[in-house]
Amino acid sequence: MKSGKSERRNVAGGTSSGMPFQSVVLYQYDVCPFCNKVKAFLDYHNIPYDVVEVNPLTKTEIKQFEHEWKKVPVLVVDGKAMYNSRDIINDMDERARKTSGLTKRWFGDKSNKEKEKEEEWCKWVDERFVHVLTPNIYKTFREAMDSFDYITERGNFGFFERQSARIAGAVSMYGISKMVLKKRHGIEDERASLFEETRKWMSEGVGKSGGQFCGGDAPNIADISMFGVFRAVKTFQTFEDVCKEVPEMVPWYEKMKKAVGESSRSDGLSN
Repeated sequence: MKSGKSERRNVAGGTSSGMPFQSVVLYQYDVCPFCNKVKAFLDYHNIPYDVVEVNPLTKTEIKQFEHEWKKVPVLVVDGKAMYNSRDIINDMDERARKTSGLTKRWFGDKSNKEKEKEEEWCKWVDERFVHVLTPNIYKTFREAMDSFDYITERGNFGFFERQSARIAGAVSMYGISKMVLKKRHGIEDERASLFEETRKWMSEGVGKSGGQFCGGDAPNIADISMFGVFRAVKTFQTFEDVCKEVPEMVPWYEKMKKAVGESSRSDGLSN
């Protein structure tokens, strides 16, 4: 698949009107890895979407949805809410394939072996890598505070709500990271585990594909997901450390950045 926004517009049928979606709204936390997976998918396919920033303390914005899933991301497409990032991406991919006539060009024709590999690594991103990355985001209290800086700039919250969410969120996630996440996922040294898992992605996920991506010569959904997770922390010390310690990741990330292109969110903000 070729990269570049203009080329993907042509694949989609000229403009976003070639897509089977009239309205797409993402309810998110700006730095949530799972939310960033969905954003990377939408950006890659140049699907315009609105963004609603959810208050991480009150979650008022998603209380309207009658579903046991009280987490982000929530993607509302033409009035229908979808939950769980992997289910959202799979559903959007399937709908576009069926409706847009892009069966062979959307992510290309895949063999059973390619589908199995894609699913294996998508599952690994969700069930292993994200849970190794998260304690790194909140490794120190300073890093935890930095991770909530976004809420002072984005989201339709008042000053008191912003500051309360920033401080309480940082304190909460710092504690959860130290006392729950590391123990649950068998992590002793956050950075060492992150470097190890990133090397695994590069050597086994990408390296054995015979191409530049996990998908070979073009990104697959696993590439999109992994890129989205990394892009969530691109301004953090965590990302800088990974680039330094696992330099082989950097060329892949830069190729993915070019392939995904600019944000297609309607507010004009970057991701």
